[in-house]
Amino acid sequence: MSTQEPRGIVVLEREYAGNSSTLHEVRSDVVASLRSSIVDSDLEARAQLVVSELATNAIQASPGRRYGLVVHVGTDRSVVVQVISRSERGPPLREAWGPETATAVSGRGLLIVGKLSDEVEIAQPASGTVVVTATFRPTSHHHSSG
Repeated sequence: MSTQEPRGIVVLEREYAGNSSTLHEVRSDVVASLRSSIVDSDLEARAQLVVSELATNAIQASPGRRYGLVVHVGTDRSVVVQVISRSERGPPLREAWGPETATAVSGRGLLIVGKLSDEVEIAQPASGTVVVTATFRPTSHHHSSG
């Protein structure tokens, strides 16, 4: 197991009802929690989109079941978001991220999350619980290879 460095200060920790009417609230809460921190706007926008995708996935995986959200801000101004959902299905393997066919209407959530985040980790700490952790580093540290 890798030793994890502290993720920073928790600026938001909440549970939401498992339906799509909470998505607007989730995005607003993320923005509000990051506004008080010195986080750059690009990072804030990416975090907001990713949380929206992850919350949507949590709701689709377990309609009606509550899901949790934790947002941390690090001393280096990085942001870590975690969405904790209850799902009997385990998390999909990275190879399976993406739509089943090129024209599928859904299935791009984790691909989007992967593109917008600097790091994505999916864990199943207990049976029926899936935790997706996305890390965002400030753009000054953000180096894209390509």
